[in-house]
Parts: sequence; C-alpha cells; structure tokens
Amino acid sequence: MGYLGKCVDKIKDLYKKYIVLDKKWGVVSGCLFLLFLIFWKSLPRNFPTFKGDTMIMFLLDCFLCVTLFARVRLSEHYDRVFCWLLLIIAPALCLINTEEAVGNQIRKMTFLMVVLNYALYLMAFLVLYLLTNRVQIAVCLGMSVFTIYALTNSFITEFRGNGIRTADIYAWKTAFNVSGRYSLVFTHQRGYIILVAFAVILLGLRCDYRQKNVKRRIQTAAVTLCYLVLMYSIFWDNEFMTENAVKPYLWELTESAKNHGGVLEFAAGIPGLKVEKPISYSSAKAQELKQEGASEDSRLNVHTKLNGKKPDIIVIMNESFSDLRQVGNFDTDTEYLDYFNSLQDNVIRGYTSVPVFGGLTANTEFEFMTGFSNAFFPAGIMPYQNYVKDNTPSLREQLFSQGYYSIFMHPMNSNGWNRKNVYQALKFDEAYYIEDWENPEMLRGAVSDSGDYKDVISRYEKAKKENDNVFLFNVTMQNHGGYVDGSYESTVHITDLEGNYPLTEQYLSLIRESDNAFKELVTYFSQKENPVLICMFGDHQPSVEDEFFNEIQQASEDSDIVKLAKKYQTPYILYSNYEMEGQQIDNLSVNYLQVLLMEAAGLPLNDYQKYLENLYKIYPVINVNGVMDREGKWHSWDEAQNFKEIQDYSIVQYKELFDR
Repeated sequence: MGYLGKCVDKIKDLYKKYIVLDKKWGVVSGCLFLLFLIFWKSLPRNFPTFKGDTMIMFLLDCFLCVTLFARVRLSEHYDRVFCWLLLIIAPALCLINTEEAVGNQIRKMTFLMVVLNYALYLMAFLVLYLLTNRVQIAVCLGMSVFTIYALTNSFITEFRGNGIRTADIYAWKTAFNVSGRYSLVFTHQRGYIILVAFAVILLGLRCDYRQKNVKRRIQTAAVTLCYLVLMYSIFWDNEFMTENAVKPYLWELTESAKNHGGVLEFAAGIPGLKVEKPISYSSAKAQELKQEGASEDSRLNVHTKLNGKKPDIIVIMNESFSDLRQVGNFDTDTEYLDYFNSLQDNVIRGYTSVPVFGGLTANTEFEFMTGFSNAFFPAGIMPYQNYVKDNTPSLREQLFSQGYYSIFMHPMNSNGWNRKNVYQALKFDEAYYIEDWENPEMLRGAVSDSGDYKDVISRYEKAKKENDNVFLFNVTMQNHGGYVDGSYESTVHITDLEGNYPLTEQYLSLIRESDNAFKELVTYFSQKENPVLICMFGDHQPSVEDEFFNEIQQASEDSDIVKLAKKYQTPYILYSNYEMEGQQIDNLSVNYLQVLLMEAAGLPLNDYQKYLENLYKIYPVINVNGVMDREGKWHSWDEAQNFKEIQDYSIVQYKELFDR
C-alpha cells in the first residue's frame, strides 16, 4: 500500500501542477457534448457508427470535450506554439475534408495544385486572425465555414454532377428553390468529416493566445498583407494560370474540379467572370464580318405553305428532356418516347447540342433565346446572371418586329436564375411563374407537364383574343432531378443491363409522362384553324447514376470527345399544323435553333441570324465541348478556337452582346 500510496500522491501532484478545472468551460463542454450526442443519435440507422475510424474520432471528440473543462496547463511559450501549429494544420485538414467529401484523392493531384489549394485555405485563416487577433476565433470560424462548404460542395456534386463554381455566387436563390427536391443523405464520409471538424474546433477553443505586443501585431499584419498581395498576383497572372493549367476547364467541369481541387477551382474562376475582348477586336471589324456572313445566300432547306400568314409560335424547353439511347443502347420493358418518335408529317427533328449536363438550365435557355454561344465565356459562367441587359438582342426582339405578342412561362419561383429581371430586360409582354399558377397539377412536388400545358393553352387563348400573332416560350419543371422520390412508382424498367439503376428508371418514367403530355399539346393545336408552330427541345440530360452512363458506353468505339458530346445532346422537334417539310437536321447546337425556328415559321431573318445560318453550314455544332464540322468530325475546343471562322464568330458575338 505504501508504494501505491506514493503513486497516487505523485498523480495528485501532477494533476495539481498541470490540470486546471475551469467552471466556465465546464458548462461549454457539457453543452457541446450534449449537442454532439444529439447529432450522433440523429444519424441514420444504416450509418456505420462503429466503423473503426469513425469510432476513434468519436472517442477523440468525447475526450476533447472533457479537456475543455479539465485543461492541461501549458507555459505561455508552449501555448503559443500549440496555437500557431493549430492555425497552420487546420487549413490542411480543411483541404483534406473538402476533397474527401467528393471522393477526390489528394495524392492524385499534382504538387502545385495541392500547394495552391492549401495556400488559399491558409489565406482565409490568416485573414480571420488578422481581423480578430484571436487564434481561437480564426480556427473555430474558419473550420466551421469550410466544413459547411465541403458538405455543400459534396451534395451539389452528387445532385448536379459538378461542384460549386464561381458563377454559383449569383445562383443561390435558384439553389434554394430546388433544394427541397433532393434528399440529403449523411454518408459515412460526411459524418467523418463532421467529426474531424468538431475535433479541430474543440482544440481551437483551447487556444487563448492573442498577440498583445502592438509591434508584433503590426509585423503580423504586414506579413499577412504581403501574403494576400502574392496570392492576388498569382491568380491574376494569366500567363502563370495558363502555363500551369490552373484555369478551370471549359468542357469537363467535374474533371476540372478533380484535378484542381474545389477551392482552387472556385478561386481560379474569379478573374474569368469578366469576358475579355477577342484578339484583334474592333467594332468596325465585327460589323464587317457580320455583313459578310449575312450577305451569302445559304438558307436552310425548309419549305412551308403559309400563303403569307404568320403562325403562332409555341416553344417548350422541357426540363431534362432527353433520349438516353443517344448516349448508348439499352432496352426497357415500356417505350418512353413512343408518341414523340411516331410524329412524321409536318415535322423536322434531330438532336441539339447543349452547353450543360445535369443542370444549369438557364445556359441552354440563353443560347436559344439569343443565338450566342457559351463557348466564348469563362468556365461555369451564367449569362442570365451576368450579361443580359435591356439592350441584349433576342428572339423576342426579332419576333416583336414581326408583330408578335410575347409570353414567358415557367412553373417555378421567379427569382431562379435571375429570370424575372432577364425577361423584363428582354421586354416580354407577359411573364408567369409558379406564384401565378392556381391549383396546378403536381407530380413529385413539381407542376406536371400535362398541367403546365393546360396553362399554356389557357394563356395562349387569352392572348389570342387580342393579338394576331402570339409567341409563347414555356420552360417546364416536371423532370427536374433528383430522381429519388419514393412516393412515385416507376413505370419504365431497364431490362438488359447488369447494374441496378433506380434513378434512371424513375427518370425514364417521367419522360414517358412528358411524352403523353406532349401528345395532348400537339393534339390540341393540330385542330386549330390558324397556323401554329410548336418547337420542343431538352435543356440538358439528367444527372443519374454515373455507372449507368459507364455501362451503356463501355462497348462504344467512339472517341472520348464524341462520347462526351453525346452526353450533351437532347432531342428537338418542330411540328406544325400546316404543310412544312425540310431536311432532317440530325445535330445542331442550340444557338442555331432559333434560326431553324424562324425558317419553319416562314419569317425573315435579321443580319445576325443570317450570319449564324451561314456559319452553321461550316460548323453545325459549336459549344463548350468543342466543334463539329460539316463532315461530322469533332474538334476539341483547344483546337477549334484557332479556326478562323470560330475566331470571327467570337468577334461578332462580342459586339452583339457587349458593344451595341
């Protein structure tokens, strides 16, 4: 007992010497521990709670909660060293968390990309320290913010196929509007990230260090400001960004974020929010190029019998409308585009190449409405958020000159993608959003295509009573992702693939609903005595299982650029209730689609549309993935941007959009 007693006394002495009980932090510790247990209990039942690394982090967090109350007494020197080490290590953990959240392995990134990412995280922590003079606040606030960013980025990547980009700054309202359509699932990876962040925050709360010496504070501020200047000079150095491939890719946004890292991808896109003038640009040169292109007689081969009448025009941009068999073959137990494919008389159909995949609807909308290409904009930019002004040319402007009354309809919130301001700037006579729908037919929490088209007919008929010619542009909502609604029973099932793809099957079932609704719309207008032209196309393909796309393309002998291009194609169709015939245009990019629409309506083109019509004859597809020439050969954007006609197009477009 004597030896044991001495050991106990020794422990007591060490306890008194190195352990301090802090009642204030004891209350904080207890509250944090309670919140932590509530979070732990709220995890899904299938969450791997007792998986090795998760349990270790759980026990570590519990221990750190206790150490807030029973604190280890350190000398001022060691306390300062501990705080500075934590301030340096925390940004590295943020980097790891952010990349792990989207399944990106840091060891596969180049050393330069890792360093630049870490430098950005460190910059944020240093700025917080500079503003507060408290390591405690810098670490806790910085870790909290970047953990929220990491989780948000992982959710967006899962739903949209690519993560947060610079242009999303302007799109938070749209993201909020559609967020309720997705199920947020806490995976093991996301739970582990929260546990790591909680541990760092608990350690950060332990840091009481602050710089009391004014001279040292000034020195620290000077070093931090120099660091900020260095970072600014790096990201605004176009030569450095280009030579080291730091700029976001224009074509494959997911691969771009994977190679660069999430925060670097975001930061590197900031300088690109401003569109630079094309090389050798001048207003006079742009005007000359447009006139030269417009003077050539190269009309699309469309013939109509309208006898001088102008048709009413109904355009449907159908949310996520596509035929996934365009990407690769597969069989189903029920056809999902039976009616759409059966239409033959007075029809022009094909595929249109769109600038986006899985989301960012408004970019396709912009190309159709203006005839401009997103290919000349920085990666991930949103023209509806940045570039559309009162003087922006559009299809509505051209139709207005022909005496058309214009209506825009979209059964979703008016603040999505800045549409309310956009369609006011484009001077549509009427615009309707979900707040204007009365008791709409709903499907999976969105207005169904059938219900939407009933409202299209109603508003068309009302406008037709007072106007000779009506142009109605409708953007649907039914088929929006995600495709995980358990209350909706899929009616289309894949029969010949090895994998199980419930998201794809729900999506295909929705397309079948769209097909039936389109039949109702066409049937109604086919019986009208006055001429009516209907155009429908998809804004982008859906974000369903990656494994589905991999399986249907695994036997393909297409090149990588062609495989990618097929994921950026959606069907389009022009149907009229009057005699119309023309060449079936298998593939054209969506910036040309308004030209085809005008030809099918028998309406005159303006000079810019004539310019596009002639450019189409050389390059039928121009989009962010590359260019397809008249022979059907695909060229990467890196190659295509050196072609004379593409450079000329960039000059003409710049003038039309930014220098009118």
